[in-house]
Amino acid sequence: MDRYQAPLIHFLRRTLGSDEDVFDCAQDAFLAAYRNLNRYSEEHPFRAWLYTIARNKALDLVRKRRREVPLTLNENMVDHQPLPEEVYLFNEQATMLAEVLKELPDHYGQALYLRFHQELSYEEIALVLDVPVSRIKTYLHRGKEKLRQNLERRAIHEGNGQGVMDSHVSR
Repeated sequence: MDRYQAPLIHFLRRTLGSDEDVFDCAQDAFLAAYRNLNRYSEEHPFRAWLYTIARNKALDLVRKRRREVPLTLNENMVDHQPLPEEVYLFNEQATMLAEVLKELPDHYGQALYLRFHQELSYEEIALVLDVPVSRIKTYLHRGKEKLRQNLERRAIHEGNGQGVMDSHVSR
């Protein structure tokens, strides 16, 4: 649990948003994994198996509540003491990115999150989302393209030219 709890909680926030739901779902996922250890196959990474369980628990909860959930970003991404201007700019960019990510279809957003925030391999993401690796590559390509288009559209709409988020999309 110590090894996977923090990354799993961040992953669940992508789908659930509410801390109470996130922690409940993470606890349910760990409990389900423990109860089903006999079903785990060592031919796949444990992390991907656990994330699959957590994703299914989260989707069950979302379906049950039938509500739109907010996206939160990890705001502890900077290791040094930032200047106030940097904090303001970072928060503004994080808010814009979160809003634009919400506009993406779930499968694109989940694939992008797992790849760039959780740093899962294509194979691990394919296991979590239960789709072929080739589809993950498509999700990531199309998701980045849609994200870029949405950021450009928003920047033009707000009068900012190309916008400040282009470097985040080119990953």
